[in-house]
This record gives sequence, structure tokens and C-alpha cells, in this order.
Amino acid sequence: MQLLPGVILLTSSLALSIASRHLDREWQMWKSRHERNYITEEEEELRRNAWEATWHKVQNHNLLADQGKKNFRLEMNHFADKTSIERKSIGCLKRPSSEEKPIEVRNLQTNVNIPKDVDWRKENCVTTPKNQGICGSCWAFATVGTLESRYCIKHKQLLNMSEQQLVDCDQNDEGCCGGFPRKALEYVSEHGIMKAEDYEYVEHSQMCAYKRKETIKMKMSKFYVLPEESNMAAAVALDGPLTVGFAVTDEFQLYNGEGIFDGECAEQANHAIIIVGYGTEDDEDYWIIKNSWGTDWADGGYGKVRRNVNHCAIGEEAATADILGPDEDIEE
Repeated sequence: MQLLPGVILLTSSLALSIASRHLDREWQMWKSRHERNYITEEEEELRRNAWEATWHKVQNHNLLADQGKKNFRLEMNHFADKTSIERKSIGCLKRPSSEEKPIEVRNLQTNVNIPKDVDWRKENCVTTPKNQGICGSCWAFATVGTLESRYCIKHKQLLNMSEQQLVDCDQNDEGCCGGFPRKALEYVSEHGIMKAEDYEYVEHSQMCAYKRKETIKMKMSKFYVLPEESNMAAAVALDGPLTVGFAVTDEFQLYNGEGIFDGECAEQANHAIIIVGYGTEDDEDYWIIKNSWGTDWADGGYGKVRRNVNHCAIGEEAATADILGPDEDIEE
């Protein structure tokens, strides 16, 4: 039996109306969950349109994941009301100029036996993922998070250290306009680092309030870079977490932590994250990464990134430092 044109039109209109009401409910729930209050109607309309575009992107991607055509899933997280252009414009990693002196490059023995999987969270030596907020301070969070873990491994004490000190006081980096973990490690080796409770994070740059007498008693012997992922894995297994650069696009921002991320990459590294472990799943090697976008991102602030293929340039900017234990001395 053929439907009359009027019936077809009515059915289509009804379906669109139902879909619209569904999105209205989803929008209100999303705003409530993420505490969004827009100042003007124009701003709300702009953000609603961006949110709807994200919603369709997420639905289409996850449909492909359900069909086995994608290895990871996306979600409507706290970045969902940003436009694709806004998400792609993220950039808080500033590379040093070619004229600046390089720091030590360390090649570890990659033929040594290291565990098949490592996760420093199991040793209670990784602080809860923090949130850099609107400040472009990923470089500070990656540096501090790495030092927190490596200090814990040597001293059996997990301390929250101050990212704000780096944002305000590290004159070789650019505060909320970006920076580079290599430079930040050099700053900490010279000045030390305070506890977060003594120098709290405020999401913007301010006058330096560093107090040397309040720095954590920490001996840092060397800071260095690690070429290639095999070196990186050995360093993570033997000594602890390290900072890496990552070429982020909006797909990574919407990643929900399910599956191993092997999605789109920017042209070069533009974000800094921390590697806290590695493993293999269904014959696919991965890194366990800790981000600085809060616990609402991905799997409580953590994710898995494909390993041994230099995915999103993750193997090009690895850096870390040796933290000495209480009974160790710096070699002359």
C-alpha cells in the first residue's frame, strides 16, 4: 500500500519533532552536568549549534566503532560545546629554538628484560589527574606530574607539587601561553618545586611567589630526553613516568577512554601529557597516558594511545629527570 504524500510529510515532521525534543533534553542535561550558564541568548545559540555538531560527530563515530571500524569511542564531554575549529586550535607546547642548547640524550639498553606491562598507578605513585582549565599550561602539568611520580618512587611519598610556580616563575617558558617540559625540568633542577598547597593553581599567570625555603627537599641529578619508543618503554619500566609531546586534534579531546586511541593527529606535537605505563591488548601495544583535562576526560583523566608506531608524534619529545633517593648522592 502506498502512503499519500501528506502522510509521508506528516511522518517526517513527527520524526524531526521527536528528534528535536530528544536533543533539547540532552542539551539541558549536558548543561546541568557540566555547569554551563551562558551570558547571552546569542552565546547560548552559538554553543548549542556547536554542541549539536559535536553530537552528530560522536554518534557517527561510535556507530562505526559498534561495527568494528573504529578502535576507540568518543563521548559528549566538557569540550562538546566547542566548535571543531576551537578544539583544533589547542596548543600549549612551545618548542625551543634551534639555537638553544640541547639537554642530554639518553639511550637505554633496549635489549634488557622489561615487564610486558607496567602501570605506576598500581604502586600508588601517580597523583589524581588535574585540570589545567583555560590556561595553556599543559607543559607545567606534564613536568610536575612526572616529578611527583618519580619522587614517590624514590621516597615512598606521593606529594602534590605546584604547577602554578612554573606558570608564574619559569621565565624560560611562557606561562598560560605555552611552554616546554625540557625547559621546565631545567628550571626545577635549579630552583626546586613547592607543594601545591603552598602555591595553589589559579588558571592564570600572576606575579611569582616562589619561596625557596618552602621547596620540597628533592635531589635531581639529571634531566634528559629519550629518543624512540623502545627507550621510552625501558625508562618507564625501570625508573618511572615521563613527559611526552602529543599532536592533538578534536578527536582526542572527545575520546572517552574506551579502546586504544589511534585516531587523527595534528601536523606536529602541540600538547604535553605523561606516560605512566604501557601494555598490550588484543596484540595491540599501547601507552597508558595521564592528561591534564580533569577527571571528566576519558577514563578518569587517563587514556590508552597506540604504541610503537610514533602515533601523533608521541615518540619525538619524551623527557624526564632522575630523582635521587634520600641515601643517594649526585655524581660529580
